[in-house]
Amino acid sequence: MGVKLRNRYGDTYTFTKQEDGNVLWEGPFEYMRAGDDFIDPSGGPFIRIGQMLSHIVYSDDFNIIVEGFINCKEGVLIKTKPHEYDPNDFTHLADTNIIGGIINTTEK
Repeated sequence: MGVKLRNRYGDTYTFTKQEDGNVLWEGPFEYMRAGDDFIDPSGGPFIRIGQMLSHIVYSDDFNIIVEGFINCKEGVLIKTKPHEYDPNDFTHLADTNIIGGIINTTEK
């Protein structure tokens, strides 16, 4: 089953995860811009290589990174790779001292 996304012009696109982990993107692609690292149908969504697909599709099933695009008769096949992360890594929450609105991360 795919996830549907409606763009600002009312066009509906469907994103369906395939067995190999890639995603089939279906919808009206008559008017679009494309470059070496992006596809942008008229009205969106703009999708770029390196982007996490769940930031566009808003589904936890799509926590994958875009690696490329392949045109196919059904639409566009989005080549993906897993988003590798450590759920126990909290280093971005370093101890800080806030002095007068200025954050000091070097003082202990």
